[in-house]
Amino acid sequence: MQPLATTCIRRPFHWGIVIIADSEPGSQIPDVDPEKAVSSNEHGIVALIRHAQDIVSFVGDFDWAEAQVLVRLLAQPEPPSTDRREVFRGRLMITSGRISVGDADGEVVHPAHEGWNELIVTVASDVAVSDFSPEELRIDLIPPVSSGPEMMAPPRGSSVIPRPLAGDC
Repeated sequence: MQPLATTCIRRPFHWGIVIIADSEPGSQIPDVDPEKAVSSNEHGIVALIRHAQDIVSFVGDFDWAEAQVLVRLLAQPEPPSTDRREVFRGRLMITSGRISVGDADGEVVHPAHEGWNELIVTVASDVAVSDFSPEELRIDLIPPVSSGPEMMAPPRGSSVIPRPLAGDC
């Protein structure tokens, strides 16, 4: 299935987080819980990601560590796959039909479904369950499968999304 829209961001994340919320100002994003890969409320999520300072040495000429976020707007959920591991599934109210994706250094506006969106965050299946700052995140937005703003964490070891992200964006 082809996504309705795709955005890929690859850059250093100097805050070690990615914020996803309605692009209209005023969304109350959740506080970060460092014990969880994703902190959430009905207005947004804060996902932990590889920190730009996650490098071997700051001596001499060095490059900041980069991380990648792939955001996809889908018309329907994709079937489960062993290539991805789900780290979060929840609902966001996106009244504008657009989300912002980024951090204090910059953001990108991406299309969303107007109203409730089911949001699924996955990592590669080989990322350890204890790794709360992965180098790559995939975020899928789909129409909700049922009504209501319930948020839920996936069962351990669950997986979704059939196509792994290969290489850079």
